[in-house]
Amino acid sequence: MMSDQGTRMGEQVGRAAERAGEQAGRIAEEAGRVTDLAAARARGFVNTAKEQAEQAAGYVQEAVQQTREKVAEYTEGGLERIRDDVVSYTRQQPLNALLVAAGVGLIIGWLTSLGRR
Repeated sequence: MMSDQGTRMGEQVGRAAERAGEQAGRIAEEAGRVTDLAAARARGFVNTAKEQAEQAAGYVQEAVQQTREKVAEYTEGGLERIRDDVVSYTRQQPLNALLVAAGVGLIIGWLTSLGRR
């Protein structure tokens, strides 16, 4: 009798171990899928960040080029060119010109008041 119980118990332990092994296999598969998904998302984030950095670099290069062109224009045109552009801008956008002038005035005022202290 003892041997029947031992055999049944051994079979139960064997089936439990088999189920545990199957469960461990399913968990390992799921972990692999989660890891693959996380890696794919990380690659997507890296690619997006890389594209955005390249786009930002393009914008910066374009802005630098435009600034160089403007400086060259003003260098060639001298003060007359600058004065004409300021007058033209002021006539086209009087409110913006007034706000810019007020802002510049405030900054100059703050800077000169710091020198007096």
